[in-house]
Amino acid sequence: MESANTVIVPQETELGMLASSIQEWRRINDEIREFQDQIKERKTKTKALDQIILTIMKKHNIGALDLKATGGRVLTKKSKKQSGLNKKALQEYLSKFFKSEEKATEAMKFINESREVTEVERLAYERPV
Repeated sequence: MESANTVIVPQETELGMLASSIQEWRRINDEIREFQDQIKERKTKTKALDQIILTIMKKHNIGALDLKATGGRVLTKKSKKQSGLNKKALQEYLSKFFKSEEKATEAMKFINESREVTEVERLAYERPV
């Protein structure tokens, strides 16, 4: 005997729901891809404008500009950014630290084996060839 809370979905309805869900999923993913392309284009334009504005402000020794229209300010700021840490760079730094390629390799092996691995399931769509 089945519980009163159990909902039985007929297989045909379930398959129909699957088809419509896949169509909507593909449509939304296509929209996201379009938005990402638009964002990428805008970021490229912004980066070019940043360089133009920075160049002009540096040339004229302008540290900040007050914007009358918005009441805001445009400032030039400096910050430091560290380079990325990939396997090759980490191996190099460990070799310098330990003054031994062997100890560095051992440390790299320990780090790689100690890193947590998680498995993630996701959907992917392959376009027909």
